[in-house]
Amino acid sequence: MSDARLPVKALLLTAPLLVCILALHAWGDPASESLGRHVNLFQYPEHMRPPFAIRAPRRSQAEDWAGRALSQFLDDSIRTHGELLGLRVPTNPVEVVLLDKETDPRRFAGDVAEFLKVNEGLYDPERRAIIARMDSTIDQHQVTAALRRAAARMLLHDAGSSRWSPWLAEGLAGALEGSKAADLKAWTGELPPLEQILAASEADLRSPVLARGARLLTAYLMDKIPEGFASYYKASRAEGQVRLPRVLERFNDPAREEKQWQDWLHVQK
Repeated sequence: MSDARLPVKALLLTAPLLVCILALHAWGDPASESLGRHVNLFQYPEHMRPPFAIRAPRRSQAEDWAGRALSQFLDDSIRTHGELLGLRVPTNPVEVVLLDKETDPRRFAGDVAEFLKVNEGLYDPERRAIIARMDSTIDQHQVTAALRRAAARMLLHDAGSSRWSPWLAEGLAGALEGSKAADLKAWTGELPPLEQILAASEADLRSPVLARGARLLTAYLMDKIPEGFASYYKASRAEGQVRLPRVLERFNDPAREEKQWQDWLHVQK
């Protein structure tokens, strides 16, 4: 072979490789994403249970009991609290993903679910998705409780909770979940000061003690001052964050109100 023909031979041999490399650059990512979607749909097929689109591990049958539990929760919440809180059945589909223990939750829910533990759930308003994580041996009771917590936040988000005072949003989520009995059982006789609860941020309410205080405060208001609470809630929906004493003047004396709240708690317990 002459030296003059070597470049031509080299080009003929390497041209197919170059074409493959260019094709992978052009189509590799979309093809990979398409394959990933097909794998996800196979492992987590979608089942329509309007208004929910439920994805659960294949052959787990979790979509059946989860769909019934979510539908019952919507019915109960809207029947019991719908008129007061302005709750409505979602008009757009809500994605529900029931993850098994081994699946990385970020695969379906992104970084918001990175630290999601088994038998926990969350509502992602950006994706309009309820995500719950199941254990290897599925505990329907605990997973259902996680779904209810997430669904409560979905209903309240649709009603405008992202604009309200954080304690109110947390407290009403507890009301929809029916957490009062469990919160009272966990109450040891001490609660954060009333003013601390009212000023708490969403991040502050990640503290179980503060979150419990917000839920029990809301239960107290709804039980003892229903008309005043309804006025405060109406103002919050119309204006966003509203100071409680502006609507309920009795809270201008937090020490007195805190005493009455504590007395109510002892009676309830």
